[in-house]
Amino acid sequence: MRWLSRWLGKLQPRLSGENRYLLLVPVIGALTGLAAVLISHLIAFCQNWFWGSGHNLLEAAGALPWYFRILIPIVGGLVVGLIGLLFRTETRGAGSSGLIQAIALRGGFVSLRQTLPRTFTAIVTMASGGSLGREGPIITLAGAVGSSLARRFQITTSQVRILVCAAAGSAIGAVYNAPIAGSLFALEILMGNFALEVFGPVVVASVISTLIFRSAMGDLPRFVIPQYQLVSGWELFTYLALGILAGLVAVAFSRALFFAEDIFDKSRIPKWLMPAVGFAVVGMIGVFYPHVFGNGYETVNLALHQQLPLLLLLALPLAKLVATALTLGARGTGGLFMPLLMVGGLLGGAFGSQVHELFPEHTADQGAYALVGMGAVLAGATHAPLTAIMMIYEQTNSYLIVLPLMFTCIISSVTVRLLRTDSIHMQTLRRRGIVLPRGPEGSVMQTLSVRDVMHEEIAAVRDNAPFTEIVERFLKEPYNNLYVVNEEGRFLGAIRLHALKAMLHQGDAPPTVIARDLVDDTFPVFTPNQRLAETMETFWREHVERLPVVEPDSRRLIGWLSKRDLFGVYSQEILRKKQLLGRFSLKDTEGERDVFVELPEGFQLTTIAIPATIAGRTIRDLALRSRYNLHALQLKRPDPYTGRPVVQLPSPDSRLDEGAQLTVIGPADGLARFQLDIYSTVTDEDNGV
Repeated sequence: MRWLSRWLGKLQPRLSGENRYLLLVPVIGALTGLAAVLISHLIAFCQNWFWGSGHNLLEAAGALPWYFRILIPIVGGLVVGLIGLLFRTETRGAGSSGLIQAIALRGGFVSLRQTLPRTFTAIVTMASGGSLGREGPIITLAGAVGSSLARRFQITTSQVRILVCAAAGSAIGAVYNAPIAGSLFALEILMGNFALEVFGPVVVASVISTLIFRSAMGDLPRFVIPQYQLVSGWELFTYLALGILAGLVAVAFSRALFFAEDIFDKSRIPKWLMPAVGFAVVGMIGVFYPHVFGNGYETVNLALHQQLPLLLLLALPLAKLVATALTLGARGTGGLFMPLLMVGGLLGGAFGSQVHELFPEHTADQGAYALVGMGAVLAGATHAPLTAIMMIYEQTNSYLIVLPLMFTCIISSVTVRLLRTDSIHMQTLRRRGIVLPRGPEGSVMQTLSVRDVMHEEIAAVRDNAPFTEIVERFLKEPYNNLYVVNEEGRFLGAIRLHALKAMLHQGDAPPTVIARDLVDDTFPVFTPNQRLAETMETFWREHVERLPVVEPDSRRLIGWLSKRDLFGVYSQEILRKKQLLGRFSLKDTEGERDVFVELPEGFQLTTIAIPATIAGRTIRDLALRSRYNLHALQLKRPDPYTGRPVVQLPSPDSRLDEGAQLTVIGPADGLARFQLDIYSTVTDEDNGV
């Protein structure tokens, strides 16, 4: 990893932001594929250590005495709890919901340092028999790697989001050998839209990661089954019933997960001991039904090949649901895709066996219903029918069953939505108090806060200001409201211009009237940490162009926000139109965030790569201020030893090296003349002038 960072670090100064972004897409796809291979081998290694077999967990668990089926999960739970205690990290989670939150609200920031311990807890969880899927840790790790690389190369926030989305989608594509489903997962679940600018990078990364995973793990569909198909058009009625049933089971699945979480959270069991307790109960279930251990791949194959008796088909969905809820509720880590597929496959198998027995001439075998049930439960729980359809199709290469598969997945998804139930990911976030917007517009307005855009200059009058001063301020300032503060700077309210109309018509100013007499103390205010999305509703209600920003506790006036600022951010970040706003990354006590600074009319901010012909000169030699009226803001150059970019505040004596990047600000005509002179110098020297 160090050699890659060093190579990319040397390459970074030579590439523009867009080229760095395009370069990172295949790099992240390749790293995700390698990470998927590595984690798969680690899970197999640890599973072999726990159970004596790294491949078929069902056979290995079935061959062991009953007490080992309880003891092994307990040991795994203790390891998970100790990792969480040692690294002080939350071990509970399925992965996808955290990535959705990071993409929507944190500009794609995913901490690699916090992700690594969770990855190890997920490996131990699944290897010791925890009832979760292996896609969880791979998705989270891929997202963290993508986020870390993207932020290191200082691309735009929207590009960081896309790369994190592409990394997670490519992880799904690699793990399930389903690149199309992985791409749809990224678009339909993580990003929430199918914009072309997102689709391209996601597909490229997913294809590369899947190719790498196939090269290492084999190029076969995960489930090799007979070619099931729709027997007759009348069979759609049975699939309609299966879709409704699958939707109801999807709702029950999510409610069981959250019920188990609440039970453990309300208990007095120490957090580090919860995994051992929960995994112990999973082990007890495994004494009778070892099929619940792990992600259930072997059991799904048995259901698809019609090798499970009816009693198991009826009992195992409930057993798997309870085991998954206990594993996740007890702070286990892993994915939910495979448990959902297993529950759906068993449900469909049980339903299909009865339907085929009643109507043998007009219905397919129970294996067809097991296959369709897998996609239906997944579609209902995730609200992502397209992802579910393509995942089943790619994992089985069964095209003949695609018509009932599409129909049933849509019916299941509609059933869940009619019950007014959010997807399992959205419910997870809502329980944390997080309500996410969908689409790029909502993400931008939810990511940015008032602090990032507000004007910090304060234009206000004291509460004892006389009437004449108030009138003079209204005449000088182009606003219809005048803010009023007390001696300590506390915001008391605002004086509205229309409130003065009657007094202004009287001619002489009332000598006893002061600002305190005219103030509207119900005037709305913002606080610095409010999201821009919240401010839009306030502006809609109030007929004002700007509103004050105050500190939450003291109500001290610290700035103001205008409608023009909101329009500028929306136009620049969503519509991609060029505005007089400069976006800067600011680090303070609250962490790293983006802020917008309004540039003077006619000014531009740009970064210029230093060509070889002016290398060796200093900023003083360029005469930026005297000749072009430009100001140098930042000088970035690669470190000669590590290759990493080093950012400096330039001085007149700063030396300009080839490959360095100089950020300057100034009038557009000055920037144009400066760039023209540089290129003219290059042309003249190239021609021997």
